[in-house]
Amino acid sequence: MCQAVLQDPAFFGFLLHIDQDHAASVRALGCAFCNGPLHVGDFARKPRGGPGSALVDIIRISFCCGHCRLRCTPASVRFLGRRVYWGAVVLLATALCSGLNLRRGQQLTEQLGVPTLTLLRWRQWWLSGFTGTAVWQELRGRLLPPLAATDLPAGLLQRVVAADAPAAMAMILRWLAPLSTFTEGRQVRHQLTQKMALARVVGAV
Repeated sequence: MCQAVLQDPAFFGFLLHIDQDHAASVRALGCAFCNGPLHVGDFARKPRGGPGSALVDIIRISFCCGHCRLRCTPASVRFLGRRVYWGAVVLLATALCSGLNLRRGQQLTEQLGVPTLTLLRWRQWWLSGFTGTAVWQELRGRLLPPLAATDLPAGLLQRVVAADAPAAMAMILRWLAPLSTFTEGRQVRHQLTQKMALARVVGAV
C-alpha cells in the first residue's frame, strides 16, 4: 500500500466529495426528531497528517435543526471520530505497523509523523475497541474466509477489491464511516423507535 496517497490532495478531495454526497442525502431527510429543516452548521477541524490544511478542506460537515436546534453531524470518510489525525492516516499507519518493533516504529514516525506510542494505541484499538463495534460485527459476517481480529486493519486492505490504492482505502473508510459520528446514528435510532411505536399502535387497533 503506497504511503504517497496520504500526501495526495486529490485523494482527500475525492473523500470530500464522498462526504458531501452523503451529507446532502442526510440533509434532504430533515430532522428526524421534529421534521424541521437542517441548516448548515459546519465547523473546522485541525487534522494531523495528510498534505496540510492549506491544500485540503478541513471543514467537518454538520447541520443544525432550524426548529429544535439539535445537531446532526453526518458520517464521514475523512474523520474517524474525534481522533486528531485523518481517518486515512489511522487506517494506513496501523496497517503498516503490524509486527511493530522499535526500529520499524521509528521509521513510521519519521515517514508519517505519528509517534510510536500513538501507533501502538491505534493498534490496540483495532484489536479490542473496534472488534466490539457493530460495524465490525456486520463486516466480519461478509468476509469469507473469516478475517481474524489480529489481522486488522491490514487484512481489510488485502481483501478489498479495488482499482488502486486510493480506491481501496476509500472503500474501507466508507465501512468505518458510522464510527465517525453518533448524532446521525441517534437520528436513525429515533426513526426506528417511531416506526416500532407506530407498529404497536396499529397492531393494537
